[in-house]
Amino acid sequence: MTSLLTNNAAMTALTTLKSINSQLDTTSNRVSTGQRVSAASDNAAYWSIATSVRTDNASLSAVKDSLGLGSSSVDTAYNGLNSIITDLQNIRGKLQSAMTPGVDRAKVQTEISAIQSKMKATADSSNSSGQNWLSVDSTATNTNYQATQKVVAGFSRASDGTINFSMVNIDVNGIKLYDRTAGSTVTKPATAALVVGSTSLTGTGAFTPGGTADFATVTAGQTKQVNLVVDLGGGASATIQLDKDTLKSTAKDLSKVTTDEMLSAINNQIAASGTAKLGGKVTAGLDTAGRLTFTTVGTGTAATIKIGVANPTDSTKFVAADIGFGATSNAPALTAASNYSAAFDISGANTRAITINDGTTTTTVTLSSAAYDAAGSAVSSAKATLSGADAATLINIALKAAGNTASASFAGGKLSLTTSGADTNSSVTVTAPDALYGFTAGQTATGTNAAAGAGTASTTTTAKGILDTTAGNYNASFGAGAYSVANFNISNLVGSNGDADVQNILNMVDKAIASVTDAGTKLGANKTQIDGQKTFVDTLMKANDRTIGVLVDADVEEESTKLKALQTQQQLAVQALSIANSASQNVLSLFR
Repeated sequence: MTSLLTNNAAMTALTTLKSINSQLDTTSNRVSTGQRVSAASDNAAYWSIATSVRTDNASLSAVKDSLGLGSSSVDTAYNGLNSIITDLQNIRGKLQSAMTPGVDRAKVQTEISAIQSKMKATADSSNSSGQNWLSVDSTATNTNYQATQKVVAGFSRASDGTINFSMVNIDVNGIKLYDRTAGSTVTKPATAALVVGSTSLTGTGAFTPGGTADFATVTAGQTKQVNLVVDLGGGASATIQLDKDTLKSTAKDLSKVTTDEMLSAINNQIAASGTAKLGGKVTAGLDTAGRLTFTTVGTGTAATIKIGVANPTDSTKFVAADIGFGATSNAPALTAASNYSAAFDISGANTRAITINDGTTTTTVTLSSAAYDAAGSAVSSAKATLSGADAATLINIALKAAGNTASASFAGGKLSLTTSGADTNSSVTVTAPDALYGFTAGQTATGTNAAAGAGTASTTTTAKGILDTTAGNYNASFGAGAYSVANFNISNLVGSNGDADVQNILNMVDKAIASVTDAGTKLGANKTQIDGQKTFVDTLMKANDRTIGVLVDADVEEESTKLKALQTQQQLAVQALSIANSASQNVLSLFR
């Protein structure tokens, strides 16, 4: 059907032409730019990823430049060190010749001085990109100096977008040869006080060959007990007791207590003692040989520690066990000079007094009928013939009430006294005793040596560079002045004292050669690291370029072929539109 109002063929041809023109524009853009995704509208996801990778590549390019500058600085310093090593070897040769009898040391020094000047000039000129790592100024006010130079070596982006840079650290402080300002360098840090057991924990008396300790089995009415006194000085002291009662909270099986369980129990008791005593001040551990150790948290000469062995808390229930510090008590033990009197009468108004000092507290104990009655079932003998065991019980009740750490016991017909202390600083003394107790006035006992340790203070040395650090002093006959590799002078060193000084200087130069060689080794390692990183960054950038290409690059062959086809289609569409538009003219011929 032919219509005067609607040209369907022309409309179809026009729509087709517009579609072909749109495709032709897209293809032409891909051919001209080489990208199938050149804008976010082409593919938002691919465009975003490609843009991020391009940004990372730009950062990696900067990293590559930084590595290049760092490599140049390392090369400059390394070449300087190599030259100076040769100079030092020459100086050593001159010094060896100066040891020959009859050699004019003043003339030898002339040659040495020239080499010394050359070394300083070499170090001063080893400058790259404004940096000199061999001749520095570490003055506190010099903000340009950095003891550790950092070369940017890598770039990464975390999943949350955080940017991170990795660094190659150059230890300038360890390779510098000259420094305008001397600084204090800590050469040995302060140490903590340490006490180590005598043998491996699993080899001590408390442990079986299987590596566990039995605190549950009763033998002759007794179980094992470890009773250690840990003393840090200044009143910071506490007792560590390990037995069937105190180990319940940490040991699964009291008949098979492991080293870990015992260690945990010790540290728990240390913490429980509180900060006024041991808490936070000392820790127990095992060394590489499996021996029990006690180490102070504090360091320096003020840090001290003593580990002493105390008596079992109740010899009728416990027997002393060894966990590396022995089973013999270090506590003072004072036994009466003579037997306790069987006619010990405290009935009626009779009283028996004894004064006991535990090293810090003096307590006068008076045994009386009232004290006997107050003890109740704790005593059982008659007041008129008080037994030695009951006398010890009454003494202990009075001492405990007075805060006195001494305790009494009775065996073999004699009374004995001891304290909770466990070293030579602990003592127990009896003054003005009733003669019937068996003690003599002024009788005393002191504890035995306990295992002890002390921390050491840090030591510092005033140092400059490898070559200008003071390394010795001339003999007093030559003024006793200080010298270094950079400024020593052998001109006036004569006689046996001079020979000794030259020998010392020769040894100093030999050590300097070793130190400069070490510095060169460090720089060589840094150079290898930087070069390896440069290769990696270059490879990574190429990989990123390939990633971008996969995402956004156009296939030029495919797009060129498509372009030719679309151009042909465009021409056909134009002709079709022309034909469609001319078809309506045929209607006029009907009216001619």
